[in-house]
Amino acid sequence: MTISRLYLWATAVGVGIVALLYFFLFGDPKTDWVIHGGEPGGNYASGADSLAQVLKKANDWKVQVAESSGSTENLEALSQGKADLAFVQNDTPGSEDVRGVARLYEEVLHVLVREGIVTAVSDLAGKIISIGQVGGGTEGVARATFTQLGIPIDFRRARRESLREGINSLRSGEVDAVCVVTGVGNTVVAEALSGGGLSLLHLNDNLAASLAHSYPFARGTIIPSGAYPVAPGKGLPKQDLPTIAVDVILACRANLDNADVLKLTKSIHEGRASMARFHPLFAGISRPAMDGRLQFPLHEGARQHYDRNEPGFLHQWAEPITLLISVLAVAWGVGVALREFVQQRKKDSL
Repeated sequence: MTISRLYLWATAVGVGIVALLYFFLFGDPKTDWVIHGGEPGGNYASGADSLAQVLKKANDWKVQVAESSGSTENLEALSQGKADLAFVQNDTPGSEDVRGVARLYEEVLHVLVREGIVTAVSDLAGKIISIGQVGGGTEGVARATFTQLGIPIDFRRARRESLREGINSLRSGEVDAVCVVTGVGNTVVAEALSGGGLSLLHLNDNLAASLAHSYPFARGTIIPSGAYPVAPGKGLPKQDLPTIAVDVILACRANLDNADVLKLTKSIHEGRASMARFHPLFAGISRPAMDGRLQFPLHEGARQHYDRNEPGFLHQWAEPITLLISVLAVAWGVGVALREFVQQRKKDSL
């Protein structure tokens, strides 16, 4: 075997090794996605459907939307690898396996009561309160709020059920109030209020300020007067209603490839107008606030989009190029060793 053939053989082996390693280490771009939303009829479910349509249209991805009880269940699905993306309240306890992608919209605490029966927070002392399904995001906010108001919700007073079930229980007198953390304009809340007999409870004008120290992921906001039409020219609440709010975050698995999340984040922001037409809440999609209140670290791929530092060719292909150079160096070394071996054999034969 000639020296030139030895080098060609060694180079071919090196290139083959690079190709195999690249295939196994880097793979193809992600095209199948699973999004966990929420209860049917809620903002999480409709938002997940809207996001799925945007991603399908923008990238021709296959996107599956799954129902869930809410934020806690969604976080578990991400941690267990059952979901790629999920809608999560920012106050829900985080996980090392979860990263943030975008702030979607604001959710606020609504407390529904029977009109004329419960007119003040003090009327709920010792009463039964519906605080949403197990695995949802309402329970944490509701418990923190009522603890701050001086009437903690213990296990004897808490009733865990879906929003629709809670409203039915409220009308039948089985519970005295229904708490739900949702975006203003929620269709289930709107239907309940337009059906008559129910109203939204005024909590406390200073609630947000007093809650800031014990529940730092919440902030003060209002439910605007007339946000829920109940009759021609009439709406509830009758005046701006002080309450507290938390952000809804689009979260993802931490182990998703940076390039995939970069493309995802770009698609979401470019499709913001389409999502807002589907539901006005999504007009506020933005970068999660980096003010210390963010429960989930920002995914590196999302950060690249927000900082607009999309990697150039050398940066994007740095790892494959490094791998190629390393393997070629090994191939060169093999070639040199083989050359020395052949030359030594020739000397021995002479």
